[in-house]
Amino acid sequence: MSDWIIVREFSPEQDLSELADFIRRCGLPARITEERDCQRLATPDPRLAELLRPLLDRWQAGELELAGVQVTAEPEAGAAAEAPAGEYEATVPGLPSWPLNRTPVSLVLIVLCFAGWFLAGGSFARELVIMPDRSADFTLARSTLAWHFSSGEYWRLWSPAILHFSLPHALFNALGIWILGRPLEARAGGAVFLLLVLVSAAAANLAQFWWSPQIIFGGMSGVVYALVGCVFILQRRHPDWREVPGGIVAVAVGWLLLCATGLVTLVLGVGVANAAHMGGFACGVLLAALYCLAGGDRHFANREGTA
Repeated sequence: MSDWIIVREFSPEQDLSELADFIRRCGLPARITEERDCQRLATPDPRLAELLRPLLDRWQAGELELAGVQVTAEPEAGAAAEAPAGEYEATVPGLPSWPLNRTPVSLVLIVLCFAGWFLAGGSFARELVIMPDRSADFTLARSTLAWHFSSGEYWRLWSPAILHFSLPHALFNALGIWILGRPLEARAGGAVFLLLVLVSAAAANLAQFWWSPQIIFGGMSGVVYALVGCVFILQRRHPDWREVPGGIVAVAVGWLLLCATGLVTLVLGVGVANAAHMGGFACGVLLAALYCLAGGDRHFANREGTA
């Protein structure tokens, strides 16, 4: 026990109470000491040091909370009960448990999904939709949307994304934002994520209005499909980034194509804003490609081995 291995050094002002609780809860042979210019985590066991370093990388990056991690010791075969552990095994959450304060935009969007469902039943909903245009010679320049703009009602390009005409629709989109949006926002940052949401919402609404100007539509599905498009590109660029399971993207794209055939509307009798879905997905793919070209995808690279 005389040879202690330094696992990580932290700044003197960093709060390590969560780390100390983790060490105590798991009963790990490790200690935190205060040195003159740093705080130091050390252990006498090289196997434990090797296991802790990548966990601490993810913890410091905000990708997980140590309260959700369990480290257990596997005794060596034939060893006495009091002998040192042979191997250590860490059980971590399957997906990063991003702190809520890292994803404020996503949380606001989730609240808006349910607020939009509540508002859809009232008269105020008329102030949020793009009024239908049933003219025989439809053009965007002479459409109801152009009339809204001439009246200064520019918000109508985005506000249909807030409205949800059924609770299942609101739940589905809120879940999509939770699964897809939070990892994107936590890594890319709130400003970049907000820009993605605003651009994709406008693109999806404009695509749907252009395709079917005679109907009233609403919902955040276009934004959710923009997130799907972003994840699709980023996972092609960085295959090791799997905070969003690849199967979810495959299912979402499959559902997009199935809805586009008209079978869902035929069988279930529900209207589907296919143009909004397609427009959102295409917008997400394009914006993600531009983001990668600008070098922003470095935030989605494998962080293993970084401090």
